[in-house]
Amino acid sequence: MKIYIIDKAIEYENHRNSIDKIFEEINNMISSENLVFSHLIIDGIDIYEDHYDYFLDNIKYIEDVKVVAKTIKETSHEILFSAMDYMERAMPEIEILADEFYKEPSKESWQKLTELIGGIKWLIDSFVIIDENPELKEIINSYETWNLYAKDIHELAELMGGFEGILESADFVSTADILSYEIVPLFEEMKGKLEKLVLEEVDMGASR
Repeated sequence: MKIYIIDKAIEYENHRNSIDKIFEEINNMISSENLVFSHLIIDGIDIYEDHYDYFLDNIKYIEDVKVVAKTIKETSHEILFSAMDYMERAMPEIEILADEFYKEPSKESWQKLTELIGGIKWLIDSFVIIDENPELKEIINSYETWNLYAKDIHELAELMGGFEGILESADFVSTADILSYEIVPLFEEMKGKLEKLVLEEVDMGASR
């Protein structure tokens, strides 16, 4: 089989003993180029997870493996686009969820709230990953806008910190108020800042 990575093609035997060597080579080359691994294209099929297991199951038949790696900036922008998309889709659903808590939350309401809290945790974690990157100045086009987004993230984290006590007290009206009057407007503000950071960067790149 042939492994295509960056600008090289490396041949390996279709044997289980080759698998560790393949992944070691992939990791070394990506690291040396300061890239981020994205996924594999194995015989034309995009494989995004369980790569090692896929090799174990199909090692006898694999012919071509293309390693997809991206720059830190490309990866970060994908994360920010995903965050924008998540917030846009979440806002109308949060309003519906708030209405359910103003009435009487069902089992499904609690499940949706759990998923929302998970989504908010992902927003906070993804911000931290990008913010702590030593190449931050290469990733974003405006420190001012990024710092304003950071303030929103910190406000969101504080909201989540106080949310736990409200949920434990079963104060459904306060829960609904936070959802509708604090989280939704905050999401709107955050999405607007990400649009400035990401979409303006895309426009600038297209005009070059």
